[in-house]
Amino acid sequence: MEISFIFIIGACLAAFVQGLTGFAFALIAMSFWVWVLPPQISAPLVVFASLWCHIISLSKEQPIILKRSLVYVYIVAGLIGVPLGTFLLNIINAELFKLILGVFLIVWCPVMYVAPQFKSIQLLGSKADASIGFIGGVLGGLGGFCGAVPSAWVMLKNLPKQHQRYILRHFNFAIQLFTIAVYLWQGTISTELLKYFGILILIISIPAILGAQLFYKISERQFKQIVLSLLFTSGCILLISSVHQLKLSF
Repeated sequence: MEISFIFIIGACLAAFVQGLTGFAFALIAMSFWVWVLPPQISAPLVVFASLWCHIISLSKEQPIILKRSLVYVYIVAGLIGVPLGTFLLNIINAELFKLILGVFLIVWCPVMYVAPQFKSIQLLGSKADASIGFIGGVLGGLGGFCGAVPSAWVMLKNLPKQHQRYILRHFNFAIQLFTIAVYLWQGTISTELLKYFGILILIISIPAILGAQLFYKISERQFKQIVLSLLFTSGCILLISSVHQLKLSF
């Protein structure tokens, strides 16, 4: 594997976005890395880089008073889902997976942009939250996409941006930390990847800090617009790349 310009740009943009929103490193980075890396290599790199961004952002986080129970149910269910995701990593059709995720983002983002109010969803409790956490855990083990579905969910529940970011940041941190441990146990992380971990630390630290600082300078509406715009763009890129690769395979 060689360090390419596409790899570096994808990593820097993803780090900035995650510092700002508390998630989306995998969605942004994979939009670039999908062109230069196979999923078996990109998945552990994404999880490690996202984990490092969380460590940086958590150190810059301003103290807020929120109940820890707000995120615990997501984390516990997500941890259960991670081993299933890591198992699927080596057997699932990567292009089909990206196609499905891309279509989901392309359909969901415009719907959420008009700010629909689903009162029935907003009233759902911990069982529904746990189901979303489990799905996030599976996607996290599969390729570091643990924040995709939970981000959609907390937005559907119309939570304040501080609550959304708190849930996503702490959920993603816990899931990715556990995913790294599972990758190590399964032998997914080779010694060859270790030097790239060091390179990622060098190139993503500053963008992650800048993103974390910007969070406190934007409004609720701006936060939502940024998240939806980035996710929609990522969905388009994932869809285009997966369709291209599927055509080549036939």
